[in-house]
Amino acid sequence: MSLCHETGAICQAYTLNRRVTASVCVYRDPERDQVLILPPCGICQERLAMWGPEVQVAVPDAGSATGWCVRTLRDVNPYYWGSQFTDDGMWPSQKSHSE
Repeated sequence: MSLCHETGAICQAYTLNRRVTASVCVYRDPERDQVLILPPCGICQERLAMWGPEVQVAVPDAGSATGWCVRTLRDVNPYYWGSQFTDDGMWPSQKSHSE
């Protein structure tokens, strides 16, 4: 696995005790001369999950004028594994992710 570009920003937010509310991964594809919006990979979804299911992420959307739209992590990953370890089936808290 390589290290995604947004990892640095996510780690910096954590070290500064800042809340991550949104994430966009932009990739320039030189072979097709396009700019692509990439949804977060599974590892980045896991990193972002520490801030909860309402974190907004950019996903490709060919039907929109911009070519992308916003979804929450809950929309992107409705069966998050961490909810299996909570008493109420909800996403674990930030504190739980840090333990």
